[in-house]
Amino acid sequence: MTLIVGMPASLSGQFQVQGRQALAGLQAWAYDANARSPDSFRVIHHDDASDRATVRQVVQRLIVEDCVDILIGPYSSVLTYAAAQIAEEHSTLLWNQGGASDSVYTQNYRWTVGILTPASRYLIGLLPLVRQTDSSATTIALLKASTGEFPKAVCAGVTETATDFGFRVILEAEFEASANDFSGPITDIKTANADVVVIVGRVQNDLRIARQLAESDIKAGVVVVVAAGIQAFHDDLGSLADRFVGPSQWEPGRQTTPDFGPTNKGIIASLMRRGHEHIDYPIAQAYAAGLVVQRCLEETGSADNHAMRETAAELRFSTFYGNFQIDETGRQVGRETMLAQWQDGRKNTVWPGSSAQAKLVYPWR
Repeated sequence: MTLIVGMPASLSGQFQVQGRQALAGLQAWAYDANARSPDSFRVIHHDDASDRATVRQVVQRLIVEDCVDILIGPYSSVLTYAAAQIAEEHSTLLWNQGGASDSVYTQNYRWTVGILTPASRYLIGLLPLVRQTDSSATTIALLKASTGEFPKAVCAGVTETATDFGFRVILEAEFEASANDFSGPITDIKTANADVVVIVGRVQNDLRIARQLAESDIKAGVVVVVAAGIQAFHDDLGSLADRFVGPSQWEPGRQTTPDFGPTNKGIIASLMRRGHEHIDYPIAQAYAAGLVVQRCLEETGSADNHAMRETAAELRFSTFYGNFQIDETGRQVGRETMLAQWQDGRKNTVWPGSSAQAKLVYPWR
């Protein structure tokens, strides 16, 4: 039996880099799964153009016209939120591989299952890491895009844990996502003189702000930019990327012994055979979504949406990507993100300690 796996993929627009990576990861999973599984999988996709209205149309088409057996979500929180609305209307299970915003799980939706760590826990290790590195650090500056739920959730996660580790937020500023000049917010950061600086925007925002920060004379203990977790950050900034820290859902150097599916080494070998020299977490998490679906199918014995949702709620297992466990809302609670820092042109994991490839280089400047 061949199961049709559908995905709205950002092949154009602002999310096209990550959207193409996610599609490549899902296609790689299907190729590998078809070589091992009695069931076969055929991946179909349509370009969602990184647009909310278009992603709704694409998800509608995948469900109604293409009659997909498995629906995999798009990349980005804003598109996943829109996709989940349509999936909910059709009682179709959406396997969320690319939308980290917690708001996806606060709508009383029944048909969304999260694969990746939610945004509020993206930087859960940041303050413990800084505290063990510098016992005197106490202040935080937050700079986030003014629109979108993702930046709010990431920063809220930092704020909520600040007092537990002896920190306080002394600056919380916003910027327009369409901005190109960030000299104003950077002046605010310089004036604040915080020990910890956190930047959360769209990828292009993060790249521009990081470049302007690196070229300034700002001093800080650690500077976190969400986009620093991907290869494109170093590709854009070059040597200026050094010492920036970013969250990562997955890193290829992490050693794992999964309950289900191939190891990190096996995944990397498969993806490299398919021409992917640099493997970022958007590829890995889409591949992981396929493995989660595959494990639930094996347990359930069918692709029935209701049965698969019940199975997903009960299962506890691990893949190369980490632990899988969801709560009653479908939010992923079994795993945590890592923190990586660019050091001399190389991205090294610095948190958690069990996966660390290097110590945090501190201070930033």
